[in-house]
Amino acid sequence: TALKLFATRGFGNTSISLIASTAGVAQGLMYNYFLSKKDLLFEIITRGFADITKSLEPYRDSTLTPQQAIEAHIIKTFEIIKEHNELWRLLHAIRLQNKVHLTARNVFQDMIDDITKTFLPVFKKLGHPKPELEALLFLSQIDGLALLYLQDNSIPIDKLSRQLIQRYTK
Repeated sequence: TALKLFATRGFGNTSISLIASTAGVAQGLMYNYFLSKKDLLFEIITRGFADITKSLEPYRDSTLTPQQAIEAHIIKTFEIIKEHNELWRLLHAIRLQNKVHLTARNVFQDMIDDITKTFLPVFKKLGHPKPELEALLFLSQIDGLALLYLQDNSIPIDKLSRQLIQRYTK
């Protein structure tokens, strides 16, 4: 409910009171779980990050080659996006709002840093001359494909993800 309201009305235009009434609960009950609207926003972002963490599991599997980890990660990422399509569509909608960016800038930057640090050893093993930049480029390509798919579910995401896999595993 809160995520949908943040996405449609804007984070700055959505009050705890509106979230509570839309959810059919007392406003006081909301404060039992969240100290503020900002805490609620951080909880929503954390839930999204849990999906990201799941998609990164192949990099922690020492039995996989770097290429196998990349392939498994890309496949898992788009499985998650398809499975939790509305969540990710709404998360992307709020992520681009100025108030959300200002409120959660450090949280988003920490997430980007964590993700690129996960990719870094893989790109070092693959011999990329600038593994830090390659890790950020790889993240940008996945994020871009995800955003494109979330805007239009008819794009051939499976073919595009296969193309990305081929680019990084040949």
